[in-house]
Amino acid sequence: MIWFLALQLAVGPAQHYQNAKQDFARQKFSEAVSEVDSALHEDPYMVPALVLKARLATFAHRLDVAKSCLITAITADPTSEEAQFYLGVLFYKQNDFNSALSPLLKAQTLSPESPLPAFYLAMTYQSLGDETKALELYQRAEDLSPGKSALSAEILVAYGKFLFSLGRVQDGIRKDRRAIEINPESRDAHYEFAKGLDQEGDFKGATVEGERALTLPALDTSDAQIHYLLATLYRKLNQPALAKAHLEKFLAAQQATSR
Repeated sequence: MIWFLALQLAVGPAQHYQNAKQDFARQKFSEAVSEVDSALHEDPYMVPALVLKARLATFAHRLDVAKSCLITAITADPTSEEAQFYLGVLFYKQNDFNSALSPLLKAQTLSPESPLPAFYLAMTYQSLGDETKALELYQRAEDLSPGKSALSAEILVAYGKFLFSLGRVQDGIRKDRRAIEINPESRDAHYEFAKGLDQEGDFKGATVEGERALTLPALDTSDAQIHYLLATLYRKLNQPALAKAHLEKFLAAQQATSR
């Protein structure tokens, strides 16, 4: 019994935090919550544990808890790049773009070689209508992104979409091609590439990319979006039966979403 109590006391906040990190990586979220709460019970101002609890709360759609944890973390350690970054991301995802700027800029200052603060700053400035800053930061995020990684592909897809919005279709297509080279399984990249080819008048190439996107796991791009694009493309190619089939699937997907 004495040995067991000594063992319990030996499991301090650092070990609970490490256990929580491992559970989080394995997507064992309820176990991760229990471990991170144990860590914070013993050390309420343990910044990495507060950041992890915020991320877990975000997954559970408890944005109030996430925000509280991140503000506590930043109060305890204003130099925590992670806490600043995730607070900025939280504001960004709530469409509170002005509030997102300050923590994201601090995160970029604290970790200037990380592509993530630059990436989210680019999307934030884009949402605020500052095209010059957005372009500068998208390019910085691309330059800093690690080689052939899923993050690189994600940055290129977002950059390409922004370039399309500026009317720079060829530049956007080049970004999407590179994204597909890096990550051929990216549904978003194939879909955006299809939209670019459509704008360039390559309807056949666009249908190939659209059909390929439909076979890949859904992330940001929904089945409904792809079916709608394919319906439009097959109409342009004078293939009414295929256009009708995809339009029906688009409408069915829309109805399923609205239920």
